[in-house]
Amino acid sequence: MVRIKDIFKGIKYKTDEDLSNLAIKKIAIDSRKVGKGSLFIAMRGYNTDGYKFIDEAIKKGAKVVVAEKDFNTPSGVKKILIADTRKTIPIVADNFYRHPSKKLKIVGVTGTNGKTTITYLIENILKWARKDSGVIGTINYRIKGKGEPAANTTPGALELQSLLSKMLKNRARYVIMEVSSHSLDQGRVDQVLFDVGIFTNITKEHLDYHKTIKNYFNAKARLFDKLKNSGIAILNSDDKIVRALKKRIKNRVLTYGIENKSDIMASSIFLSMDSSAFSIKTPKCSFKVKTALIGRHNISNILASVAAAIALGVSVEAIKKGIESFTSVPGRLEIVDLGQPFKVFVDYAHTEDALYNILSLLREVTKNGRIITVFGCGGNRDRSKRPLMGNVACRFSDKVVVTSDNPRFEDSAGIISEIETGIKRKFSNYCLVEDRRAAIDNALKSASKGDVVVIAGKGHEKYQIMKDRVMPFDDREVVRSILKGNPRILKKESKKKAR
Repeated sequence: MVRIKDIFKGIKYKTDEDLSNLAIKKIAIDSRKVGKGSLFIAMRGYNTDGYKFIDEAIKKGAKVVVAEKDFNTPSGVKKILIADTRKTIPIVADNFYRHPSKKLKIVGVTGTNGKTTITYLIENILKWARKDSGVIGTINYRIKGKGEPAANTTPGALELQSLLSKMLKNRARYVIMEVSSHSLDQGRVDQVLFDVGIFTNITKEHLDYHKTIKNYFNAKARLFDKLKNSGIAILNSDDKIVRALKKRIKNRVLTYGIENKSDIMASSIFLSMDSSAFSIKTPKCSFKVKTALIGRHNISNILASVAAAIALGVSVEAIKKGIESFTSVPGRLEIVDLGQPFKVFVDYAHTEDALYNILSLLREVTKNGRIITVFGCGGNRDRSKRPLMGNVACRFSDKVVVTSDNPRFEDSAGIISEIETGIKRKFSNYCLVEDRRAAIDNALKSASKGDVVVIAGKGHEKYQIMKDRVMPFDDREVVRSILKGNPRILKKESKKKAR
């Protein structure tokens, strides 16, 4: 139970009630989650207004209701009026859960690409350093290795503070968090204090929301306003826009990179289809690593993780073991292998830059076979990247199958048509197959020994969104199903087993 006066510390509010001794045990912004004795905040949302659900919250047991405009309450229900629910919620949540970020070491990772891989890497490094940690990210939320599904990359302020409090109670002392541009712009992390902030890169993404690349960049840059006084900023020096942030940041800055002079650098790089090997130079020492992660973009992700570990005071021995023992991230160049004579990778790449990273790598290390790429673009998202992704796919692939992704409330054929504007009359190595399963089937059945099939866009996702329906669809399971049903592959597997 937390007293109202403690929950609203630092917040201006109006009430005619005597709240001096009143305490509550739960805060909710969703009327469906209200229980007896709850405090309900009628939040003004982007799509709906919580004010409409005040009566429902009261019926479910709310004893305190907070809103921006006046309303009638029955006897026994307290009323509080505030100026801005959206700005108030992060403060209320932080007060209610007693400021967990002050008691934790928190690493925030932002940028267009690489966030998920970096959080996994840092988690594994901390494991080798014998430091218990929690992770908040796109794939799931984990506490000391045990996960639960993630609704958003960065949860809302109330859920976020609840998660941080839960991690503390489970004796995790480190938290690695993906910090999305939406969460920074909407104030979800306003009361979180970070020990380390990482900015990976910036490319065109989420312009349906931010409208301009400048707005998108500025939203992400706000992460560094939330560093503790002793906090350290980590910047990718190979991205000139990110690199320029160094002049604006008041805290200590560590840089990492492959191409440009940095505090943490990679050299003597060897890339193959199965692994990467390189040397890492830090301000204090140099060491060699070999990793199952492939591609220059993953070397960059590893360097960011090394920089974060150094900022947290982790030993080089733990850093090296954490990198070399790490194998993969779900849906990030994830291999699907049922014994077929060609490689299949499933990847989350859904931006021009991410698709370039994986296809340029595979083009470099694929010696004799062809690259066959399946991809689409999500509906109700940034439309400007569609022709650009088509262009990248056709430039680096021998065959491209353009298909649907999560069309949402857009027409799949219309999205595919917009992708085609970037490749029509420029390339002939593509076909259009609207049904995603049929597109994957087309790619797999056209693959031969030594080829590489890339299925991009959805990665770890286990669903496809069509209008208001969320339908089960996992690229990895679809690949397995098609391969198992292909007599040519089954015959090959039987021969292998017979040997």
